[in-house]
Amino acid sequence: MSRILMIVGSRREGNSIHLANSLKSIFDKNRISSDIIVPGNQKIYLCTGCMDCDKNGVCDFNDDMKVNIDKVNNAEVLLFITPTRWNTLSGDLKIFIDRLNPLYSEKKLKDKKMVVLVIGSKSRNEYSTDGALTSLGSFIESAEGKLVYKAFFDNCLNYPDILNYSDKIETVANDIINTIN
Repeated sequence: MSRILMIVGSRREGNSIHLANSLKSIFDKNRISSDIIVPGNQKIYLCTGCMDCDKNGVCDFNDDMKVNIDKVNNAEVLLFITPTRWNTLSGDLKIFIDRLNPLYSEKKLKDKKMVVLVIGSKSRNEYSTDGALTSLGSFIESAEGKLVYKAFFDNCLNYPDILNYSDKIETVANDIINTIN
């Protein structure tokens, strides 16, 4: 049984959280444990770049990232879901990733399986998801993680646009299950 931690880069009750909840339901049916965290709804301070975590592997801030870092560390698979903002990942997800530096500096993300799902507001030919896919790919490469699956959903400007992709969500969930097992 795999343990999947879904990190949702939007605090809105919209396309991203609906996608996460749909995936969770499918994972549950397949007896794969999964959790969802929404960093934007948590108390997470901005990284100041003090680099103390490079020295001791621990961030000095006492916020929700302490628990999140434990969850990330214990997960077999990290599944990032982000809407695109100006053709890149959401600010909430970027803040979360910046705060993973204690794990990065200790090489605890090395070989961790990672999945990237990007929700674009425009059509694919308008490149609305490319920047987010590239940014998350760069993070995974730098962290020496393993990008095992990526997908995008386009034309999802407003909720419930993601509902047009019910079949694709099912396919993506099954692809993820097959990829991580």
